[in-house]
Amino acid sequence: MISLSTLIAFTLLNMSFALIPGPDVLCILTNSVSRGTRAGVQVCLGIACAALVHVTAASLGLSAFLAAVPTAFVAVKVLGAMYLVWIGWQMLRSPVTVSAAPRPSRWNAPFAQGAVSNLLNPKIAIFFLAILPQFVDPARGHPGLQAALLGIVSIVSGTAVNLCTATLGGRARGFIIERPRLFQRFQQLAGAALVGLGIRVALDRAR
Repeated sequence: MISLSTLIAFTLLNMSFALIPGPDVLCILTNSVSRGTRAGVQVCLGIACAALVHVTAASLGLSAFLAAVPTAFVAVKVLGAMYLVWIGWQMLRSPVTVSAAPRPSRWNAPFAQGAVSNLLNPKIAIFFLAILPQFVDPARGHPGLQAALLGIVSIVSGTAVNLCTATLGGRARGFIIERPRLFQRFQQLAGAALVGLGIRVALDRAR
């Protein structure tokens, strides 16, 4: 139904997109370094669940609604930006020790960070809306099934990249945790980066 060359091209494109520094990558790294590889993996699972929602939304046309209605785009974007700023502020204000990172609340848990930050990023939805149709060939039949298959490939390949990021963060934890001052600086830098990223997301335009 979908040619092998198309699948390979789409997979490479999606994996490259997953490597671009942004909320997802930052959330994975901060959690895997601060709380261990397991926390980073939980962020990856949250991102994967949110990606499934995005793919479904793109197939149903909800992403097109976000792209066509500026007010809806801005509303989702602002909510996502506020969440990133809140996460970053929690990291900046919470006391940090080398023995254990601050215990996360329900909305600050690793899985929630991955799911909410990705779900409230309207540019992810528009990415799927813009990219998926480019790889669907109506001549091969069943455009809906093609889009669904590409969506699954997107989630699997993106999750594979994210898991590698979580593993690298977990490995770096052993080095950083032995240096209390470096660990504290990392927490502060990561928190400031999330706040800054949230502000940038809020100020970004839809197009």
